[in-house]
Amino acid sequence: MISVFRMDMKEILEICKLNDEEMKLYLESTKHNDPKKDHYRAYRTMMNQTRRKLLKYIGNNVRTFEQLKTEFQEENEEQINYHLNMLEQLFYVMKTDSGWKATPRGLGFLYNAILEDST
Repeated sequence: MISVFRMDMKEILEICKLNDEEMKLYLESTKHNDPKKDHYRAYRTMMNQTRRKLLKYIGNNVRTFEQLKTEFQEENEEQINYHLNMLEQLFYVMKTDSGWKATPRGLGFLYNAILEDST
């Protein structure tokens, strides 16, 4: 089932926790993405339930690695790092000095395209 809640870019930018410097880095990092390849990678990456749950947990918050470990106790640190790395490669999350944050792309996916888990 696909979520019916939709947010436009302005709303997403308002809830995004990236500061100006982080936003600048995010925009610079994503400006040369190939939309076709990017869509395919996103689809394959986000089919993983743990990654969807991680992105949803981070949401429009700032989460430390300790918080992530506590929330995802069924995963070991190496697995959590692996899944965060996959999300980071898609530019859905960023590791910042204050913790993990969802980017506008990650929030856009979360609020506009994420598949709802049946459990």
